[in-house]
Amino acid sequence: MTETSQIVGNYEFFGIVDKPKAGVTYKVRNLATGELEALRTLSGAAYSDPESLERFLREIKIHTRLSHPNVVAFHDALELDGRLVMTSELVEGTTLAELLRRGAMPPKQAIQAVCDILAGLEEAHALGIVHRGITAEHVTITHDGQAKLGGFGLAKPTTDVNLTRAGSIVGNARYMSPEQVTGVDALDARADLYSVGILLFYALTGKLPFDGANDFDIMVTQVSTLPPAPSSLNSAIAPDLETVILTALAKKRDQRFASATAFRSALEALNGTPAPAPTPAALVPTPPPAETPAFQSQTEPKPKRTVLILGFVGVAVLLIVIYFATMHRA
Repeated sequence: MTETSQIVGNYEFFGIVDKPKAGVTYKVRNLATGELEALRTLSGAAYSDPESLERFLREIKIHTRLSHPNVVAFHDALELDGRLVMTSELVEGTTLAELLRRGAMPPKQAIQAVCDILAGLEEAHALGIVHRGITAEHVTITHDGQAKLGGFGLAKPTTDVNLTRAGSIVGNARYMSPEQVTGVDALDARADLYSVGILLFYALTGKLPFDGANDFDIMVTQVSTLPPAPSSLNSAIAPDLETVILTALAKKRDQRFASATAFRSALEALNGTPAPAPTPAALVPTPPPAETPAFQSQTEPKPKRTVLILGFVGVAVLLIVIYFATMHRA
């Protein structure tokens, strides 16, 4: 492949637009259609790695099933210059990560962007696909204000028996649900909703709810630390909106929204737009007055925005075992 304006096969290359961990994405023109597209291929080392190639093939298969205005559109998969490549919609705009480096977004704009993401996830989840890699870098806000979700490189169908093997850790630590960190339960759509909750928190406050010196420290906080009250970082966040955010960030997935539809309905009601009618299975769960982690005594005072001490050692030991034994397993 080339980084300059050259023609390879049926594509004219204009340069690199992104370099994800295991690949390269180019801006190209499809000479058959005249349209600009994004063309992605694996790096040389990744292409020679069976696991990376398997992930890429799985991503292609998943993208062929998705068709939604809030999901980056798949175009084609083919061999080019001796390499397997995938072409997709070239989304012109700015990533959510780039926007948030400038600070928090206005509540109405942040809610609309997250509603767009949830609308795209509704289709993926209806097809039994869990994204597993939602981050601000994987969301692009187009010039007309629409949010599009990409980055399906870690996505898997829930029917895949290897979706989450015991002890496996995949994803970005800052956006992982507690069940992704521990790897002890099979993942479902609610893991993605937790990640979207982090995006919403980030968009409204300009800060991630969980951070640390390294991935291990962040994973510990994902499991054992309650998020700060969003309103403590941005006083413009109304109580009803704060309740929605904290429901999405519940440590126990049974206390989160049951579906992307339920999450989106709650947000659209706050944003003054007609909300879709949720199915009975997608009703919004009533959040508890204050969440008590499973390892905290019901009679002890509930901590506010501090690490939960009781049971911390057990959690840390579990994470150490997972981290060193299986960090590279998919």
